[in-house]
Amino acid sequence: MARSVLDDARKIFAQGRHADVIGLLESRLPLFRESHEYYYLLGASCLRTGDIGGANTYLRRAEQLDPLDADTKLCLAALHLRHGETEKAAALYLRVLEDKPGDRLARHCMDVLRKSDFREHMDSMTTSSREFARLLPSPRVPPPWILPLALVLAAAALLYLSMPAILSIAAGIVESASPRKDVAAISLSAGERANPVAAVGNSRYILTEKEALAAFDKAKDLFQRYRDNAARVEINRLLQSNASPSIKEKANTLAGFVMAPDWRSLTDIPNYAQVRIDPHLYDGCAVIWKGRAANIRGKASDRNFDFLDGYDDRKNLEGIVSVHVGDSATTIPVDAPFEILATIVAADSGFSLEALALHELR
Repeated sequence: MARSVLDDARKIFAQGRHADVIGLLESRLPLFRESHEYYYLLGASCLRTGDIGGANTYLRRAEQLDPLDADTKLCLAALHLRHGETEKAAALYLRVLEDKPGDRLARHCMDVLRKSDFREHMDSMTTSSREFARLLPSPRVPPPWILPLALVLAAAALLYLSMPAILSIAAGIVESASPRKDVAAISLSAGERANPVAAVGNSRYILTEKEALAAFDKAKDLFQRYRDNAARVEINRLLQSNASPSIKEKANTLAGFVMAPDWRSLTDIPNYAQVRIDPHLYDGCAVIWKGRAANIRGKASDRNFDFLDGYDDRKNLEGIVSVHVGDSATTIPVDAPFEILATIVAADSGFSLEALALHELR
């Protein structure tokens, strides 16, 4: 999906539909945090539509991700020219020419800078003017036959070079159909299946023999489908139930396979109402919720705030939950909507969140 979004953005950027590029990409920032092309297309589009602040933010990030990209430098140089910073612009043009002595645009811009009336002329330029457009790199669109030919040649070379690896992988697939062998290796013995539950005691969840076995098997199946959040729920159900000690021990082992959550791959996300009803069932699960911050307190790497879930549009407040932020580099948006990626921490009095990342919404 992420690749197709960038492909679409590249096409409409080449068509000059820069506002459409911004509309397509801005809301998808969590998908492309490390993509130079994403930030370049977004920044270059902002520059062409007159959003100088947005252009500066996105192009600076693009430069961080790929300091050698000539088009990014050329756009940043144009930004400097808009601010009258001719020396900074010239320095960028010279850096481009050092890497690519034949770059026509960089040479053209240096010639423009040398004109005696340049500064006076630049003051009257707008980002939408033809004169300003001549200072910006054009979309680099290859001939239509280049891509198919390159794909064929690359596929042939890859097939030749990777044949031993392909054969090895194929053998591994035949040997085991499970995508997560370590998970598949954790199984219940005949004795454990014959006696899956123990005395009730102080168990939070009372399971029948059939329910205990089903929860264990379901957790394994969910892990194999990389639905770790849902698998975590089944593990919690077992660990806080009357399941036998040996089954709980193996459930604990399964819990070690839960992968660190991220913005792109997280599924089976519970909502606030579900967690509020039974926090212990969702302990350790990850969420991505939208809202706002209130009552920020603490400092450095030990900050807390109240998260107003669902209140990103100031219309629907689903609930309020305390959030702990242990990363001093994380910025908590003030009076602005944002998304939070966090894990649930259950307690007898309710639940809280441990923040992993925050993403401000525009």
